[in-house]
Amino acid sequence: MGKKQQQKTKGEALQFDPDFTGPLKNRSCTDILCLLLFLVFLIGWGVVAGFAVVNGDPQRLLYPTDSMGRVCGKEEFLNKSFLLFFDLTRCATPKVIATGCPTPQVCVEECPKSNWFYNPTLSDEEIKPDLICQEGTTLSDNVKDLITSGKCAYYYVKSKPFGRRCIPSNIADQAESIISSIKNTFTHSKYNSFEILEVLTKAMKNVIRLAKFQQVAEGVFQDIKTSWGILLAGFGISMLMSFFWIVLLRFISAVMIWFSLIAFVGLSGFGAYYTLNKYLTLRNSVDNSTMSKAEFEFQMEISKYAELETTWLILFIITVTILVVCLLVLIFLRKRINIAIALIGQASKAVGDIMSTLFFPVIPYVLQLVFLAFFCVVAVLLASAGKAEYRVMCAEDGCGCSHIKENETCSFSDYNETDCPGASCQFYAYTVDSNIPRLHIYNVFALFWSMFFVSAFGEMVLAGTFASWYWAFNKSKDVPTFAVTGSLGRTLRYHIGTLAFGSLIIAIVRMIRVILEYIDHKVREKTDSKIVRCIMCCCRCCLWCLERFLKFINRNAYVYCAIYGKNFCVSAKNSFSLIMRNIARVVVLDKVTDFLLFIGKMVVVGSIGVASFFIFSGEVKAVQEHLPEMNYYLTPVIIITIGTFFIATAFFSVYGMAVDTLFLCFLEDCERNDGSPEKPYFMSKDLMKILDKKNKFKEE
Repeated sequence: MGKKQQQKTKGEALQFDPDFTGPLKNRSCTDILCLLLFLVFLIGWGVVAGFAVVNGDPQRLLYPTDSMGRVCGKEEFLNKSFLLFFDLTRCATPKVIATGCPTPQVCVEECPKSNWFYNPTLSDEEIKPDLICQEGTTLSDNVKDLITSGKCAYYYVKSKPFGRRCIPSNIADQAESIISSIKNTFTHSKYNSFEILEVLTKAMKNVIRLAKFQQVAEGVFQDIKTSWGILLAGFGISMLMSFFWIVLLRFISAVMIWFSLIAFVGLSGFGAYYTLNKYLTLRNSVDNSTMSKAEFEFQMEISKYAELETTWLILFIITVTILVVCLLVLIFLRKRINIAIALIGQASKAVGDIMSTLFFPVIPYVLQLVFLAFFCVVAVLLASAGKAEYRVMCAEDGCGCSHIKENETCSFSDYNETDCPGASCQFYAYTVDSNIPRLHIYNVFALFWSMFFVSAFGEMVLAGTFASWYWAFNKSKDVPTFAVTGSLGRTLRYHIGTLAFGSLIIAIVRMIRVILEYIDHKVREKTDSKIVRCIMCCCRCCLWCLERFLKFINRNAYVYCAIYGKNFCVSAKNSFSLIMRNIARVVVLDKVTDFLLFIGKMVVVGSIGVASFFIFSGEVKAVQEHLPEMNYYLTPVIIITIGTFFIATAFFSVYGMAVDTLFLCFLEDCERNDGSPEKPYFMSKDLMKILDKKNKFKEE
């Protein structure tokens, strides 16, 4: 490829402009059509939310529902908060997770505290006091007719509440009694002793899966409620540590970066040692093989994972991998780290001169929380929207009527049970309108677009701010007093459409990735072909790379737009051409600085995470007696660590944006100027020294 063709591909180098002193003030609105499209889309999101509010009922998701579609623990069943299944043998189907168990279910005040099985040798008067029947059942009828018609349970066993559902304590010991009850009730039983045990075990697992999420959620919520003060204190310490780290970067950037690298290696090494020690200790002291698979699955809780040797082995492999990767990066990039440290030092000076940039990320984070909360509310309401659907449920020996088929839809209010005594019309599930899945898709896409839009908004405002600092020839006098406010005003007045355009592109790619994940999940259910799985994996990898590349293009386009006020396409083209003309510097320098900032962030997160783990796991005896009792000690550890990550990200993202903006401005500075008295460099003295640049008139 000739020089002319290369120049055409990468664009022409920027020329000196004596009037250019930073972000242009004379500009016009950009990408207006995209702005209008974004506004119309937000209005549509509001319409979807209105539909969800009118048709949704979140109580259906939070509380169990009986056979008539009524919610236990609410309204007329306020004192009946638990759900009892008449026959768990009918629940042995994976469909129970989504639609519920196809057996009569009733709301009860408390779960059975004893075992009871139907015995035909007893009189009806002796049996009736022990019966559990559906609401509205008249006990004057024959007991056997009540049981065979499904109005009353023909057995129940001692149970405990689990997620507001009555789960048998130990059904394995009751298998023979249940079989006997079935034989006494129906003309025949289709299960022998071994089969009934297997079916009951499957039934118990399915019902537990249905209730487990709510049980865990209640435990986690209780832990948050009892430890909210400690969580707030943890977040406060995280914020202070992040702020202190950023302030130190302002004055001793080189020391802090090298300390971050050494500390990260040290934390990784300590993590590898600790996890290996835990793994060896558990392997030598605990024998999990003594616990049956059924018992293990029934008793498993979140906190139990910390007692499994496999958990610590996986953590050991992860920490060792991180340690090795970090060491390799330090070995091969050690010569470039000093230059990257200098660039971070310049970014720290920009942040130090405009301290308000540290607090500005609060605005986009609050906006993102608002959009996320709005999405969650709409998603919950849509998930609970629908009407109760009733289907025919037959007794153990069949419906007994040729004109009635099991599982066909029926009307609960109009169904005539005397027409076919062996069948009953019961609540099956909440059916949704055919348009609701489309509304879910709309809601998810709206979340992606709004979140990426807010993120782009924060990036452009910071880019305009740091560009104002860089292009000030005298950094102590020429930097605008209200740089953040000025950049914020320009972004809101002229470039909301550009933000909508760029975020729309990323949202579309992310939506395609989500759809591909769904397709991959469905494919895995139907086939185990390694070729298909390999193709899907390649597609997912390619889309991930595409999204990362587009984010890189967008970020630099926002910087260019903040400076020159051009539309998205022109800004993306010009910034990408500038990068391609300096691709070696971009790859070597810019990405090394990103890595160093990431290491610093991980040191903050890792330090807080490790400290909280040792405190809440009981390793620090001095504070153990001051901690509240919790269901899962990992709950505050996980919440504090995740919260610290977002807090540290908010602070370090400012540095990341400063580095990217200053680097792009530096590339422009090198092309526009040559250091002569007519074309002096705008970069700082330290940066000129590191990059072997100088203003000639100053030397003279």
